[in-house]
Amino acid sequence: MCYNADDMREITTTQSSFQDFIELDALYVDKTMYAYSLVRDPRRNFFFISRPRRYGKSLFCSTLHALFDGRRDLFKGLYIAERTDYSFERFPVLHFDLSPLDTLDMESFLASFRLMLRIQADNNGIAIADGSPAAMLTELIDELVKKEGKRIVIIIDEFDSPMTGAMDKEFIGSIRDVFSAFYAVIKMNAPRIRFLFITGVVKLSNLSIFSRMNNLIDLSMNPHFAAAFGYTDDELMEHFGDGMDEYCETHPDEYASRNEFASRIREYYDGYRFSPDSDVTVYNPVSIGYFFNEECRFRSYWDMTGVSTLAVTLASRIPLAKVIEDTGIVSISAFTSFDISQIYSGRLLKNSILALLYYTGYLTIKDGNEDGITLAFPNTEISSSFTSSLAGKYGEDEDEAINVVVAGKMAARKGDTEALIRRLSDFYAQCSSQILSHRFEQPYQLIAHMFFIAAGCRAAVEEGTMLGRIDNSMRVGRHIYLLELKVDESADNALSQIRDRRYDEKFRIELERGYTIHLIGVSFSSEKRNISEYKEEIIRQ
Repeated sequence: MCYNADDMREITTTQSSFQDFIELDALYVDKTMYAYSLVRDPRRNFFFISRPRRYGKSLFCSTLHALFDGRRDLFKGLYIAERTDYSFERFPVLHFDLSPLDTLDMESFLASFRLMLRIQADNNGIAIADGSPAAMLTELIDELVKKEGKRIVIIIDEFDSPMTGAMDKEFIGSIRDVFSAFYAVIKMNAPRIRFLFITGVVKLSNLSIFSRMNNLIDLSMNPHFAAAFGYTDDELMEHFGDGMDEYCETHPDEYASRNEFASRIREYYDGYRFSPDSDVTVYNPVSIGYFFNEECRFRSYWDMTGVSTLAVTLASRIPLAKVIEDTGIVSISAFTSFDISQIYSGRLLKNSILALLYYTGYLTIKDGNEDGITLAFPNTEISSSFTSSLAGKYGEDEDEAINVVVAGKMAARKGDTEALIRRLSDFYAQCSSQILSHRFEQPYQLIAHMFFIAAGCRAAVEEGTMLGRIDNSMRVGRHIYLLELKVDESADNALSQIRDRRYDEKFRIELERGYTIHLIGVSFSSEKRNISEYKEEIIRQ
């Protein structure tokens, strides 16, 4: 096993209640230092933060709820209780999770919203009349302040979920109006609110809470909160290092040390960067939880978290190279002026689509300055998941395209180049002719790169060597594949270029570790827009 439940705390991937984490003695990575930095100063008390789904936003909201509920007993041993002077004063709390709101139709939406408000009233021992959500919230705040005789706390989790859930519905404008009025009530009651915390995946510019509430502090790209959600490398080692050591001991042929194993985990699951002004990167906590619970099997657990296919569908509208290889610089305004209504109208521009891919966790910050932000895939898990889905969007038969990718990975892992090339050819046949050029190599190169990434291989395009750049390189299992592509030229010419420029030299050290290197020249026919022939040379120790 990789993770021994007998001597380590249980890992949960489904729980979002802070109280349950503590009472069940589940593994909890202490983030209360960030909570303390928010709650300690009552003069700075209105906050918003965006993060992709399954990043611990709900757990953080639950942690804040427990703090303002005065539950000091739950924080024993944690930073805020042991290293600060926080008083744990109790305040009345309104805690909304908007993700369950029904967006089937406007009537269902309003009914579920009213029910949510009545539940909050019941939880606080008061009664309110039915009406518009804004009117009900007004009465709820009035009655709660009157009953408790002090300011209140409002926590709103997944605030954007109803908007994104209704993005393709004709009544999305009506939902937006309901929320604009709802948040206007919060703004009007600001003097009676001790603390406001709002989370979401995207920041919607066209709601009044963002356009008119000038005291709402956006923490989304704040460098001090870059590690507030997700696990840092140090946290991974602290909480999961023993499990990694155990795996290395029981699988000595796979990894020589914890460092080597950690490097593989880092490549597969690390890399999310949430501030252009901080170099801190984090792991998705749910992916890491699944990984250790599943005995350290490298899989795309991201697909198991119920992520939306919206971003992938939108990405298929923009040039392939901009999605899977070179995203370029995205202006800062693309992140701050995102408007969900543009999706429904079909007016979402390239930079906004790339910003949405960032918000939803498919892309992350690679670099940034005053000119803008450069985006890239964070890790192998996400690049594999995303490109596998994207492959289906470009293909004529989505299910068949994905099946071809899976079969290609199996062939590559076995070192069966003939089967690999056959599956790659099948994949080209699936791709729309609109993205294949008659004469140029780049579209073929990018589609091969998409194929390898979707298959979960470690792939690169234009990887540099001393004498040139390899068109496509890929490794999976104990096999390394180096491909040179030519359009309307012979496969022999392509293979000769690999030999003449000694592309394999930088990889030969891997032969000592039992790897096999495959040098492959591939020829494409511009008429058939597919592979016409290939030639291979195999190098073993």
